Amino acid sequence: MIGNVNLGNYPKELLYYCYYDKLLTPEQRKQLGPDDVRGEILYIQNLSLEKLPDGRYNMDSLTRQFLGNRDKNKKLNKFVWHQSFSFPPGEKPTVDQIREISVAFAKDFGFENNQLIVFRHLDKAHEHIHVAANRINYNGKNTADHFNNYARTGKFCRRMELTLGLQVTPDMYLTNPERQEEQLANKAIVKLRELIDQHLSVVRSLQELKEKLKGQGYRTYLGRGIAFVNTKNGTKIKGSEIGRDYSLSGLEKRLGVGLQPDLNQKQERNLRRRKGLSVG
Repeated sequence: MIGNVNLGNYPKELLYYCYYDKLLTPEQRKQLGPDDVRGEILYIQNLSLEKLPDGRYNMDSLTRQFLGNRDKNKKLNKFVWHQSFSFPPGEKPTVDQIREISVAFAKDFGFENNQLIVFRHLDKAHEHIHVAANRINYNGKNTADHFNNYARTGKFCRRMELTLGLQVTPDMYLTNPERQEEQLANKAIVKLRELIDQHLSVVRSLQELKEKLKGQGYRTYLGRGIAFVNTKNGTKIKGSEIGRDYSLSGLEKRLGVGLQPDLNQKQERNLRRRKGLSVG
């Protein structure tokens, strides 16, 4: 299965999309009926379902519940988490399997005690589910860290595939062609992050890390930040794009440079500052 994540501030639009598979204007919403429902609700936690007279579930009621928690922490931007999981064409996970995925996702991604609802869509060549979750819990705390989403989602998918006996699909592109370039970029980030993690266990300075990465096809540029360039295709990745632990300050902290920098490292950093160098 393939996972994808987006963050936003509009639970109503997301819930209507998941339930009806449509982005609708307020006027269009008034014209909806039972035949327009596309999403089957398979899992729900810390939310109450309210039915309309015709048997449909009330998405406006769910929206009010999401916004009620948002009011406890208005400082958090993008409090709505939208996660989708797509399965290979022909694979039909059972309801119990989808619920197991939902429970595991909530636990692993910080939603165990938060509002969360899961919809299944069967109207495409590949079956897929949508998870709408609130990053803010009932105490007003943001419990869902969004850093390294791509890598975390990939590891989660592989674990669920093995646990539930599903097809392993690490290289499948089930989304539209416009998303393929972004997925390839994310894979490059994951690969570079793994290389850096591997070398950080044996190097003692940024200079040693630069030499190690150079031997594997990456040039490292230091300025006010840090960036890595793939010598084969020219792709440039900033350390901050990999994650805050891979920014210049993050790497220095992990190497202990920020605590006890030697004289040469101090001089190098001061020189960079005076020259106003930047990795851009």
